[in-house]
This record gives sequence, structure tokens and C-alpha cells, in this order.
Amino acid sequence: MQEDSGVSGRRPTLRELEVLRTLITFGKTTAAARKLGISQPAVSRAIHQLEQRTELTLFRREGGRLLPTAEALALYQESEPIFLTLERLERARWRPEETNPILRIAAPPTLAHWFLHDLLARFSRVEPETRIQIEIGSGLDVVTMVANGNMDLGVVDSGQSHMGVRFVAFRSADAHATIPAQSPLAARPEITPHDLDGVPLIALVRRFPSRTQLDRLFLGADVVPNTRIEVSTAVAAYEFVRAGIGVAIINPFPMCLRQHADVVFRPFRPTISYETSFVLPAMTPPSAVARRFIDFVRLNQPEDGYSLALRAA
Repeated sequence: MQEDSGVSGRRPTLRELEVLRTLITFGKTTAAARKLGISQPAVSRAIHQLEQRTELTLFRREGGRLLPTAEALALYQESEPIFLTLERLERARWRPEETNPILRIAAPPTLAHWFLHDLLARFSRVEPETRIQIEIGSGLDVVTMVANGNMDLGVVDSGQSHMGVRFVAFRSADAHATIPAQSPLAARPEITPHDLDGVPLIALVRRFPSRTQLDRLFLGADVVPNTRIEVSTAVAAYEFVRAGIGVAIINPFPMCLRQHADVVFRPFRPTISYETSFVLPAMTPPSAVARRFIDFVRLNQPEDGYSLALRAA
């Protein structure tokens, strides 16, 4: 039973409802505190007071995250129109050009479907008045669309260059061998080119810089790769590995977010490094909605054992 601090039965404050809304959105006290610009104890205190006012249990902890109860979600839904109205008033006053904002974003298939899909859905719930347009293309297509002004923002993980854009890294990872779980290679703590001598390989097509790096490592180890299939997306390589066709050397992010039991990841040595980056126009500042989405991504980056979230510069 919660202690009575004298707030039971009183009307919830707007600040307490704002903390509830933010904590439901981000799922972690640390992220909610950063978003609101307050301390973690202040977040916990606001939720505690709200629970006492409403005489409801609003959250339960599971696997390091705070999960809202049915009562919390009901309270969230009842109070959400208040905040949507306040946000519309805020935009009408300070961002008149964003009365009907649109986020135009481009990404390769793997990042679009395995990473951005969930984040865009959550962002849409936070900003229901914002329309979202997403284009799927190769890394070069993404860079070109942003450089030409057809897209506000891109996300890529392959090394590209273009004078019309700048890259802002937000995640890093080292290449991993993606291996069928039943393969003898799955028992090894790490994989080298020599381990792959004669092993069927699923490789990215040669236009990818990481493919060039991998070919050089095989050449330096005097290993001739047994390339069975060449693909243009990491998710295609992953699915061929799942089918037991061979081994792939790829960026584990974002496939590791939905790793299946029939696939294992092992570090590949020597190291091939990747950075997942936002692609922004080189000469103009990003739109307000693009900046908000970038902040949203940084606050909501998933945790995994294979890649690392990078701090904003």
C-alpha cells in the first residue's frame, strides 16, 4: 500500500500528466527525464504523486523497462487531447509554417523495415498531426534524394560521399559473421577469413565499400571465398543465412533487433566498422520536424549486444 502524502483525491496536475505521457512514450525514466529537462527522481516523484491522486498503479517494471498498466493507458488516452491542443497552439504561434508539418525521410530497405518502421509508428503517435512520407532506395539513392531537396532526411549505414549532404553518425557497429545456428562455426567465439575457407558465403554486391574491405581481407589471408549468392541488402543476406545456404559478413544492426533462434552472430576479425548516420542537406538547416525526429531517434535507440548508440556531437 502506498503512503498517503496528502495528495490523494486531488485533481492531477498538468505536469504530472505530462510526465505520465512522456514516460509511456519513451518507456524509461532516463529518457523521459532528458526529454522533459528534469531529473530522474523528479520523474519518479511525479508518477508517485499521480498514483496517489488517482489511487491507481500506473507502471510495472519488466526487463529494465517501465510498462504502463491498463489504468495508465486509459488515463493517457483521456488526457492526450489536452496535450495535442497545446502542441497545436504552440506550433501555430512559434512555427506557423508547420501548421500541417510533413516529415520526408528516405532509407535503404533494411533500415527502413527493421529499424525505422517502429520508430516512425511511435513518432506518429506522439505527433499525430505530422504526415510522414518514406522513400525506400539504395544508399546512393537516399543521399541523392536529400542532396536534391526531395527528402528532408535520410538514414544510411554504407560509406557514401556527396558534396550536397553531411552525415551525422548516431550508431556504430563492427561486422559480425551471421551464421546458421546448426553450423560448426557457431561454436567459435569469433570468425576470421581462414575460418571461412571453403565455406559457402552470402556476400553483398561489389558496389558496397564493406564488400571491398572484405575482399581485401580474404586476399591478405590467401583465402578464396566460396561466394554462393550476392545480394544488395543485408536483410536478404540474413534471410539466406536463416535458410542455411551459407555465412554472411554484415553489419549486425538492425537485424540483431529481431534475431531468430536459427541464426547466431559472431565477431569478425580483422574488424570492419560501420556507422549508421543521418543524412542532412549540407547547406541548409534541417526542417523543424526533421530535427524533432532526429531527437526522437536518439532518445529511443534500442539496446542490443552488437552495436553502440553514439552521443550527439
